[in-house]
Amino acid sequence: MSSKIDFTVSEDTQSVTMTLSNDEAPDTPITVPLTREQVTQLVQVLGHVRETLLKDEEVPPIEGARFNPVVRTRWALQPEASTDGSLLAFQHPAYGPVGLVLPPLDADRLMQGLQLHHEMRRKQQPARGKLN
Repeated sequence: MSSKIDFTVSEDTQSVTMTLSNDEAPDTPITVPLTREQVTQLVQVLGHVRETLLKDEEVPPIEGARFNPVVRTRWALQPEASTDGSLLAFQHPAYGPVGLVLPPLDADRLMQGLQLHHEMRRKQQPARGKLN
């Protein structure tokens, strides 16, 4: 059985219609109207489902991974009590609020990387392509 999921954004970009169809009943698609908030909830639920499906797998290396950088966002940094690390949270335009806990050693690496990037900007010598 093959399934197909289509999304149609409304003209005012305030809602979307999700259409589900499959080969067994091609003439009876299911349409589900969704608000922005419901789309956000769906993305979050699907994220939790994906996390559950991958829970026993190693986290893959970031080197070589494809991603879409977030340029326009709001972010916050706060201490994270259970790991004695730092919580970096930001608004992702595709996924909504996202948080990353940095254990102390990773927070130190991030701080060193940001300091390096700061010095590079000061010297007007941008280096691109390498992830810290």
